[in-house]
Amino acid sequence: MVSKFKLAGLSVALVLLGSMALAQGAVSESAAAEQELFRMTNRDRAEAGLPELQWNEWLAQAARKHAAEMARRGRLSHQFPGEPGLRDRIAATSLRFDASAENIALGPTPAGINHDWMLSPGHRANILEPKYNAIGVAVVRNGDDLYAVTDFAHSVPALSAGDLEGAVATAINQARAQKRLPPLAWRQDPELRHYACQMAKDDHIDAKAILGRPNVSASLALNDPDPANFGSHFRNLANLATSKAFAVGACFARTGTYPEGTNWVVVAFY
Repeated sequence: MVSKFKLAGLSVALVLLGSMALAQGAVSESAAAEQELFRMTNRDRAEAGLPELQWNEWLAQAARKHAAEMARRGRLSHQFPGEPGLRDRIAATSLRFDASAENIALGPTPAGINHDWMLSPGHRANILEPKYNAIGVAVVRNGDDLYAVTDFAHSVPALSAGDLEGAVATAINQARAQKRLPPLAWRQDPELRHYACQMAKDDHIDAKAILGRPNVSASLALNDPDPANFGSHFRNLANLATSKAFAVGACFARTGTYPEGTNWVVVAFY
């Protein structure tokens, strides 16, 4: 009885070890296929004279969930009933971005999938889109088939409220410098951050809300997910030439209109 028990235990252990090895092999195969598609995508971009995309694990997480769902259902779709859309799937990862796209495919090999994508105008356009800078790839095997998902995005910096306000202040005085004007004084007004966050809660831009504050002669409100774009909002602003000082409030938030999130900004001119 003792020997039989030991053999049975050994048999169970061998089955478990075999299952673990198969699972690890599947993970290794998927990871290798993902990296192969990643390399081929950047090869295609390099041949087109475009910069390489940077691997982004948040995008990969979103892609893997969707690839697993396609494999489970045994068919291709960009969105299944009850599943969030692409923007919401990526936003749920906390990545900050302002543009996104997705390629999906079913095929026997990564090379075959990439070949088909490059022959398809829509998929090729996503691969060669200059504005994208980040990528996440997922591959899940189901029988003889590979279900592949590539998520693309233009990733933007994740700045704190204070850093956002500093970026706005820099953009304002750079715009002044381009007009050969001296820099404006940057006043600190913590209440303006409250106004910026309130705009986010309302999901609505409102520059008039701060005009009643003491000594405020003009105001500007905006939202933009990418701090690199702040300068474009001030280049032709008449208040830059007539004002003596300014204060800034900024708040990053996700809303119904902007599920991926955007930077809400309000500027008071004095």
